[in-house]
Amino acid sequence: MHWDELDWLNSARSIVEWIRQRPSDQNPMIFLRHSHRDEITDHSVQFSTGLTDIGELMSYEMGKRLPTSKPIRIFFSFVPRCHKTAEALAQGLRENGGEILEFEPIPILVMPEYSDESVWENLQPDGKNVTDFINKWADGDFGNMIESFEDYRVRLIETTLGKLANENGPVMHIHVSHDLALMAIKRILLQRPVGNQDREPFQGGICTSIDKEGISRLYNSEKETRLPPVH
Repeated sequence: MHWDELDWLNSARSIVEWIRQRPSDQNPMIFLRHSHRDEITDHSVQFSTGLTDIGELMSYEMGKRLPTSKPIRIFFSFVPRCHKTAEALAQGLRENGGEILEFEPIPILVMPEYSDESVWENLQPDGKNVTDFINKWADGDFGNMIESFEDYRVRLIETTLGKLANENGPVMHIHVSHDLALMAIKRILLQRPVGNQDREPFQGGICTSIDKEGISRLYNSEKETRLPPVH
């Protein structure tokens, strides 16, 4: 299969084109769902499932197509499917002349903190109800079973947009995570509940960019908007 032939890569192809079009004075950030994996039918394999061969290949192909005019920092969930996606992206970027400044796992891209493991019974193993889970979590339906959505929001923004905003020179950030964290940051940045239309396919995601004046732009579902202040 070729990069241009797979329907589930529509979002990934759109992200690549948007990043390519960023003016030189903008530092972009991609918040990306991992690549293609086998179906997950049981919570017991959530932390061990990796990528299919096509998933690994298409991650590499995406890396080859992303611009390399700026050095790159890559952050990822340690879970194999995210780590492998990040590795293949980095390989493609390097082969295209990219400079990888940082390649690091960060815990917040795995999941929020929780005190009661049974909270995950509310989330299907394959994540098909992830948007419903995010909205219930944000509305406080899970109580003390899980870190409050507000606390997670603060940590997630500090770890992603906060890092990007504190850069002193040209750079691109890539975060590779699961659809749980991706839907959480969508709810945060879009400032509304998320719906099924917001869920991303493999290698889909949401992007931001910050220019020298500190003005932020948001790219979601093939639409660019100015991003209101997020604290």
